[in-house]
Amino acid sequence: MNEITNQDLKELILALDKKIDVQHAELKGEIKLVEEKLSGEIKRVEGEIKRVDEKLIGIDKRLGNEEFIIRGGIVTIFGGIVTAFVKQTFFT
Repeated sequence: MNEITNQDLKELILALDKKIDVQHAELKGEIKLVEEKLSGEIKRVEGEIKRVDEKLIGIDKRLGNEEFIIRGGIVTIFGGIVTAFVKQTFFT
């Protein structure tokens, strides 16, 4: 009886080993599919990031021009106020 039990255990272990191998192969296939999807998504996201960077560079250039204009306007207004103050104070 002891040999029959050992033989049954051996067959059971071999059957479980085959199932594990089959499931391992299936999981490898699924993992490859997920990796391919993620690779495609990563490439798409990288493309989006490049496009956003290009837009930000364009916006930065435009804001640089606007900052220069605003700074010039503030200096002009400040100069006008100082000139008016000096004129009112010393030349009236």
